[in-house]
Parts: sequence; C-alpha cells; structure tokens
Amino acid sequence: MKNLWITLPAYAPDYSGICSAFFDLGGISVVHDASGCTGNYTGYDEPRWFGTKSKVFCSGLREIDAVMGNDEKLLANIISAGEDIRPAVYSVIGSPVPMVIGSDMKGIARELEARTGVPSFGFDTNGLHLYDEGISEALCALIRRFTAKPEKRISEGINILGTNPLDFANNGNDLMLAQSLEEKGYKIVGKMMMGASIEQIKALASAEINLVVSVSGLAAAKLMEARFGIPYVAGNIVGNSGEVFGMLEQTRADGRSRVITDKAEDGILIIGEQVFANSLRRAIKNACPGAGVTVALMAGCQKTLQGAGDVALTDEDSVRRLLSRGKFQTLIADPLFGELPEAEKLKLIPLPHAALSSKLYWDSAPHFIGCDGEKIISAAIESAK
Repeated sequence: MKNLWITLPAYAPDYSGICSAFFDLGGISVVHDASGCTGNYTGYDEPRWFGTKSKVFCSGLREIDAVMGNDEKLLANIISAGEDIRPAVYSVIGSPVPMVIGSDMKGIARELEARTGVPSFGFDTNGLHLYDEGISEALCALIRRFTAKPEKRISEGINILGTNPLDFANNGNDLMLAQSLEEKGYKIVGKMMMGASIEQIKALASAEINLVVSVSGLAAAKLMEARFGIPYVAGNIVGNSGEVFGMLEQTRADGRSRVITDKAEDGILIIGEQVFANSLRRAIKNACPGAGVTVALMAGCQKTLQGAGDVALTDEDSVRRLLSRGKFQTLIADPLFGELPEAEKLKLIPLPHAALSSKLYWDSAPHFIGCDGEKIISAAIESAK
C-alpha cells in the first residue's frame, strides 16, 4: 500500500521527457507503444501543442508484433513517414511493452540511420522513470553526437541548460530568462531545449559558461565540463534577485562551477523542481534572513544540488508523513499538494508544476522573473512572521 498514489497523480514519465527534448529539432519522434504512452505525452505532458507543432508518432504496437518481435514493420513505417517529412533527426523511444519483450531501441536507431542517412537516436525508456531523466538522457546524447571542440570561445557566450515546459511552463519563462541574460551582456549560444536547434547544439562548446536552470540540464553541464572544460552555475532568477549574475561572473573569473543551495530549516516547505526550489529558497532568505526553508523533491533529486537536511520524497506516503511532522507552517507547491489531508493546516502558496498537475493549472503558472516571482517571495516572508 505504501507506494500507491491515491490523491496525487504520477509525474510525467521518461518517454515524455525525450519527446519534449526533441520537440524543436525538426525531427520525427516515434514512441514504440500501442498508443497509450503517446497519448499520455500528447494529451497531458506537452503544453506547447497549443500554438506550435512537432512530429510525434505512435508505432501502433500490436500483440502479434510484440510476440513476433517485428522490428522490420516499425522500421518500414518510420522510413515511410520520413519520406514525406524529411526530418533533421529521428528519435525512437521505448515504453513498458518494448522493455518487457527486450526491444533494442538503440539497435533499431542504428539500423534506421544506416538505411536513411539521417542521424537517429534510440532510447530504452520504459515509463518507470521520470521526465527529468528522459530530458537529461536526450541532452547528453545530442551533445555527444553533435557538439565539437570549438576553434575559439565566444566572449561572454553562455548556454542555458534545462529549459523544458514541464518545469518552465509555456508562458515565456524561458524567453524572459534569455532576455535577462542578454541585458547583462551575455551572448546566448544555445538554449537546451526550448528554442533549440541542431546548429545551436553543434556550437555549444564555444560558450564560456553554462547556466543550469533545472535538474534536467545538470548532466549535460557536467558532460561539457569534462569534455570541453566549460564550468557551470546551477541557479535561477526568481523575482528581482540578481545573485545568479554575480555567480556567473565569479565562475567566469575563476573557472569553478557553483550551485545555489542552503541547509534545510523548519518553517517553510518548498516541493518542486530542485534548481528552482533552491533559488526560491535563497531569494526568500536574502529578503528575510530569519526565515527557515526546507526543499523537498518528488523528482530529480541530485546530491550536487542538495542542501543539508533537504528531503528526497519517493511516493505520496512519504509526502504525507513529512507534512504531518508539524515542522512547517507554509507549503509552496503545486496546488494538488493542498488536497492532501495533512496539508489542511498549512498555508498553501500555489506554484503550479506541469510535470505533476498537467493542464489543470499550467495556464496559471507564474513568471519566475519579476512581479510574479516577487509575489511568491513576499507571501512566503509574510507567512514566516
């Protein structure tokens, strides 16, 4: 009974993360399933469907295909679709049934590329992991394939790693972030993955520094640090906070990667994406040093970013036990967390998270930068008095 999700829905799965990462690349993404997983992504995990397009197909996997392991049918259908669309890339994405029958998604992608000459990627996703892992895997695969050592670095060049609509919504948060960096004199080399292109990915290594704005961009930042010596800062701009800019300048000067994080303290509990939650905590504490804030993660907890005492939650039962401890007066989280009985006595400051509540609240997702972010900070400070 412990692992049942009774009140809260499940977070977006890994295959949705892969589809999200490839959304802007002008390719074809094929989810190898009977249509349920594809429908889950297209119906609930992609805010950008309303106003933009991407080529996402379902393989139409049937029982006889699963029993016989008919990969040739899958390849023929993908190639047929590609003849009409002329994609820049292919991504072939797994689901629970291919996992059970042992389909080799990477092998299928290699065969697809051999027949078409189009760069092809295979992902052994299975729906048992979460969206941030899928996005992270896609980013690293694209970097390994396309990003080359540059002839020279671009002065003040920066990559933004980890923008995705499941964490950032589709309300312009990614554009506001890029604009804020450009106003400080930075030159955007690559935006991974909202607004990305193959040409951007090829040029990523010419940047001086990487800004990691969600957990899904951390592995890519570490990969580029190891391969190309590019340091990173993991943090976000919340409200009118300019701390990230100072960290970027320090890192450009000394080449040392930095992350925003703090130790956990009782009082305010933030449940959300780790980089944003850490940045929101810092913004609250900068405005009110006496405020106690703990960050709890339902998805994507990374030790590199985890403050002492922060909590990795594994299921709904662990959330309810944490809320019932009586250590918190305020909860900053998706509105669905407010429906838990243990949250009734807490002041809820809503922070919609599309990866959890999908279209229920994605139209009311706040802007992280400026007025909306300041309102969240002010409400948290007021609750801490």
